[in-house]
Amino acid sequence: MENNQIIGISIDELQRIMKGVVRGEIESLLQTPVTGSGFSEELWDRKQAANFLGISEQTLVKLVLEERIIAQKSGRKYHFLKSSVMNFLKGKLNN
Repeated sequence: MENNQIIGISIDELQRIMKGVVRGEIESLLQTPVTGSGFSEELWDRKQAANFLGISEQTLVKLVLEERIIAQKSGRKYHFLKSSVMNFLKGKLNN
């Protein structure tokens, strides 16, 4: 049988406790960011990046040449980090 107890605290006290917990979690993440198996960076080619953004490959290259999106060019091929494409998208949505 469970032994339930009711504890009464004020809303101000609950908010103070919650702020402390959230602040502690943020500080923990900043000190030891999640990397490795928790984060895998994808490398996309021009077709994959264009399809994700819903634009043509030519428009994507134009964005690269305008330095609005970051890419690495190897010979005639462009390579995009998924995070770079996402950062472009975030910036576009914020403007």
